[in-house]
Amino acid sequence: MDYAPDLAFLESLLLAVGPSGFEGEAAAVFLERAKAFAQVERDRHGNAYAHLNPGGRPKVLLLGHMDEIGVIVSHVEEGGFLRLKPLGGWDPQVLVGQRLRFLGKRGHVLGVVGRKAVHVLKERERKEAVALEDLFADIGAKDREEALAHLEVGAVGVLDQAPQWLLGERLVSKALDNRLGAFVVLEALRLLQGRTQAEVVAVATVQEEIGAFGARTAAFREAPDLALVVDVHHDGTTPGMDKARVGEAALGKGVVLDTGPFVDREVFLGLRQAAEAEGIPYVLHAHGRFSGTDADEVAKVREGIPTGILSIPLRYMHSPVEMVDFQDVERAVRLLAAYVARL
Repeated sequence: MDYAPDLAFLESLLLAVGPSGFEGEAAAVFLERAKAFAQVERDRHGNAYAHLNPGGRPKVLLLGHMDEIGVIVSHVEEGGFLRLKPLGGWDPQVLVGQRLRFLGKRGHVLGVVGRKAVHVLKERERKEAVALEDLFADIGAKDREEALAHLEVGAVGVLDQAPQWLLGERLVSKALDNRLGAFVVLEALRLLQGRTQAEVVAVATVQEEIGAFGARTAAFREAPDLALVVDVHHDGTTPGMDKARVGEAALGKGVVLDTGPFVDREVFLGLRQAAEAEGIPYVLHAHGRFSGTDADEVAKVREGIPTGILSIPLRYMHSPVEMVDFQDVERAVRLLAAYVARL
């Protein structure tokens, strides 16, 4: 299938502030783009839906989670410094010295993650890994009162890192895990216009990073005949990575087809056949138990929903410099659309 990506839509998605449980900005971007060619809605949980061919059969659910890892303010100190708790899985080492963007009382509030300068660290502190409780955010407030005028306990923030293009087709940004999934499912839906009589529902799900809660709600609500989950997967080629553990995925080498207990065999084989028919390169990845994606919850909803997983190779997951090769993103869109069109 011929495909021209909507890069303006992707950039808007990546720039949105949307940590787990607070995905409103990302949902608004998703729904605004989707309403041009689909019926849109948002459920009580926060998932965003785009429906193509309502009432058609089979009914196919395409899911990509739109939440990103973030932080939540747990305490405001007298000096105006903010103490933080994680929303999702953080390596605190990547937070040191980063810029943050908070959802404040009257709009976005910028800040930085602070730590004592290396000159005043004790020898023991220099050797130890920093813990999140040792870090703090500084929004430039002169005291607690000024800080509370702009945000309060419970305010959430994310890394303030805009998308940038590197050499070739390499894209680096915060939130590629997994705004890419939300992007891919909606782009596949756009590509499927006039190519299928199935009802296809693209869902940008919430709260995957803290337990895949949104996917469970969406699957129960829509009760599809089958589901396809789009997420990202570790690139196994960077220094120090163990391919025996993370698999054979590599930027630019193709999409990843997952197999394991939560992956329906027929859906997996259908994705593989569609990839081969379309000339889309792929690698296989095996899970021994859980996949760590929305698929784990979707597959066990109701009496069980046949579910497949399509992943995009990504470097430096859960960091401000997540990186993908955009060829793999385009391949994921084309493969998803081709699979559904063949049903």
